[in-house]
Amino acid sequence: MAASPDTDRALRLVPQLAGFGRFFDVGIGAVPAGARPWTELASDPAALAGRIDGVARRLAPVERRVAASVMFQGLTARVWSPLIGAHLCHGVLLDLTPGALHWLPAPGGAVPLHCARPVVQREAAPGAVYERGRELLEPVATALRALLPISPRVLWGNSASTVAEALGAVTAARPELAERARELGEALTERGRHAGLGTWVPGAAPANRRYQRLSCCLYHRKSGVAPCEDCVLRSR
Repeated sequence: MAASPDTDRALRLVPQLAGFGRFFDVGIGAVPAGARPWTELASDPAALAGRIDGVARRLAPVERRVAASVMFQGLTARVWSPLIGAHLCHGVLLDLTPGALHWLPAPGGAVPLHCARPVVQREAAPGAVYERGRELLEPVATALRALLPISPRVLWGNSASTVAEALGAVTAARPELAERARELGEALTERGRHAGLGTWVPGAAPANRRYQRLSCCLYHRKSGVAPCEDCVLRSR
């Protein structure tokens, strides 16, 4: 069956996703003052540099490429979380297209996202979820690498890591979804840009599995910070 769009259902389910945490929250309705098009992050180097500089000031002192990595990881969390929440809980693709999505400048932390009139696609496969996330993130990753030297393995490792974090947030609240989360996690982290960047470590139960990345987000380069729990440096 071909996927079909559903706006009314999207307007009902999107506010529910915020219950899983701030990264799942997507504003809907009239676009608020000051909101900027998502596409600007890829098309306007000054806008992207401004985001990096804001994170650098918040984390100071820190190398600029570390700030860029942390900034991109925050964006990936904001993209994957609502996509994963909608698919796991409702079996749909939250169709956040680059042209429909806005972001709001914020001094630090999670960048607020807004979609005036969201749509969900019914009968959506996990591959469609991956492609929607990739479509949003890949142009930003390309623009970021044009600004400063940073490995694509770092950027896409960050992305895969936030997939795992989003899955964990949902299953912590909805443990009955653990098996579906396992299947979705493998589908998203073993595909495309994420392929080969990490592995799932078995636990006592499906919900206890954790993602072990084969790269590093660089945040440990800030003085006094230890490598993250899923960092390749810990496994070594």
